[in-house]
Amino acid sequence: MATNYQRLGGGEPANRSVLNTSVNTSTEESGSRIHYRVYKRRWYVLAVLCVLNISNAMAWITFAAVADSSAAYYHTTLENINWLSVVFMIASIPFGFIAAWMLDTVGLRAGLLLGAWLNIIGLVIRYISSVHKIIPSDYSFSVVIVGQSICAIAQPFLLFAPTKLAAQWFPDNHRAIANTIGSTSNPFGLLVAFALCSVIVKNDGDIPNLLLYFTIPGAVGALMVTLGMWSSVPPTPPSASAADRHESFFQGLKKIIRSGPFILLVICFGAGFALFSTVTSIVEEILCARGYNDSFSDLCGALMIGCGMVGALIAGLLVDKYRNFEEMAKIGFAMTSLSFIVFAVFSHMRDKEPYIITSLSLLGLFGFGIYPVCLELGVECVYPVSEGTSAGFMAMSGQVQGMLLIFVYNGLSTKLSPAEMQYQQCNGTSSSNGTDSFSHSMYSNHSMYSKFMQSSSSTQPMDTTVTVLVYAGYLVLATVIFILFFRTEYKRMRAEHFSAADHVLNYSSRNIIQQNRSIYS
Repeated sequence: MATNYQRLGGGEPANRSVLNTSVNTSTEESGSRIHYRVYKRRWYVLAVLCVLNISNAMAWITFAAVADSSAAYYHTTLENINWLSVVFMIASIPFGFIAAWMLDTVGLRAGLLLGAWLNIIGLVIRYISSVHKIIPSDYSFSVVIVGQSICAIAQPFLLFAPTKLAAQWFPDNHRAIANTIGSTSNPFGLLVAFALCSVIVKNDGDIPNLLLYFTIPGAVGALMVTLGMWSSVPPTPPSASAADRHESFFQGLKKIIRSGPFILLVICFGAGFALFSTVTSIVEEILCARGYNDSFSDLCGALMIGCGMVGALIAGLLVDKYRNFEEMAKIGFAMTSLSFIVFAVFSHMRDKEPYIITSLSLLGLFGFGIYPVCLELGVECVYPVSEGTSAGFMAMSGQVQGMLLIFVYNGLSTKLSPAEMQYQQCNGTSSSNGTDSFSHSMYSNHSMYSKFMQSSSSTQPMDTTVTVLVYAGYLVLATVIFILFFRTEYKRMRAEHFSAADHVLNYSSRNIIQQNRSIYS
């Protein structure tokens, strides 16, 4: 396997004291000094992005975390509730191109500003949908779809931004960890959502309170970016690559479709991203059909996401230090596949809590742990294509494949047998003893209740054994292809290496010339 310096294009290892950007470093070019400087406010800009990503992730997973209660409150089916998550994947396709173009052409601030206000508008509409004094119950689900769709449109503007922000505001030896912090804010939002949902929602009547509380982070983020972020870039670039001119958006498109390693990375990364997103959305439905209650499902989701954040932070620190992006990504892919195989085997069995918890924790640790590493690897593949474009295409690949996996879920899942139905713990369905989990709802509108119960057969828990096994095979195939065939040069690191060397040589030669002039003058 090639070393990092071979990927830089050969030659001696770069001088780390030159490549590392400190608080204020400088080189000299054409008789004038070029300063590479970092600013303390970079952490505020990163905090703005984190708050926005947390809020948007909470919006995405809101209804999946309490799928049965949401179906009861809106008097619809679990399949329709799934669409409230799928809409994020659908919106990413057309609006992902717009977000990538805006981040790279108009600037980081404009992208975050638009994403923040779309997000808060969608959150407010979602809450209004739950207030029956304002929106009649017959129209409430249609209104919540509108609100959720607006939040979904906001997602690409926020999800594509961490790589761009890290490149424009942070020095080269801190880019990966900055990207990691920005990227992990999205799963942290999922973790917060799972935790709050289990605390707030005790029955379907608590949905309005949940939607109200979930509006608060979005409002905070919109105010932070509007009032506190005044520019897309710092006054002085933090690194040589940040100072360089990047390809235009459309030039970048031409370049990335001609890059074999990047196309391979987009496909394989998208498969892993899609699997993680899909499993997070439907983990409750997978497990409740086998007798695991909502509390256990919430715990599994929280551990998967929490371990993913830990894994991403560890991976970010390691690649910042050793620059071994490709090796880290391949190890992560392999361990992710093994973890999901274990989950696929035990998820359709009853009373296997330790195996399920362990496998999902490892799935998060390795699966999301390599997310920011792969984003940085994508930049290295196609530099000087702008970071927003490369990250955007990788994220869009994950969303498109995630949408396909949801369709696979709906197509391959089958109804539980009568014998299996007696063990299911899915609220919102009638068990074999005839006990109705909705009988104690705090809302007593009998006509709406009857209308919902007429469609109760649509909310019957499903056997997902075949579906999960197909998912496992899909991930293993992507992993094998990635490990065997992916190879790339680190183009951004090579450019910075040559730039640093050129600056040192020019600076030294000018000093020699000046010394000679002083001697002979």
